[in-house]
Amino acid sequence: MTEKELLETLSQNIKLYRKGRYTQETLAEKIGVSAQNINNVEGKRRFPRTENLIKIAEALGVEVYQLFIPQDTTPVAIEKTPETEKIKNQITEEVVDDIRRILNRALDKIRP
Repeated sequence: MTEKELLETLSQNIKLYRKGRYTQETLAEKIGVSAQNINNVEGKRRFPRTENLIKIAEALGVEVYQLFIPQDTTPVAIEKTPETEKIKNQITEEVVDDIRRILNRALDKIRP
């Protein structure tokens, strides 16, 4: 998958997940960015910052990685470029951090 295709998928998925729930303006307000910021992401003009990507996923009730999964049934191969590797590493770090937080919350509940 090229960087352009990755941005296209992100754009389509944000639109899909916010449909009927948020406008660009209300999503932007919820995560603390400008509506133009959301418009730029959905317009495929730029990737959001990592912290904003996490906030978008949380607001939409999905995991970060789900924003990058094409919603069709066509198999996808992600082209290895420095940018896609950087994004992959960032997403992996976020997922690991999420898993750590979830496990720690669960352990806190069962610890005496």
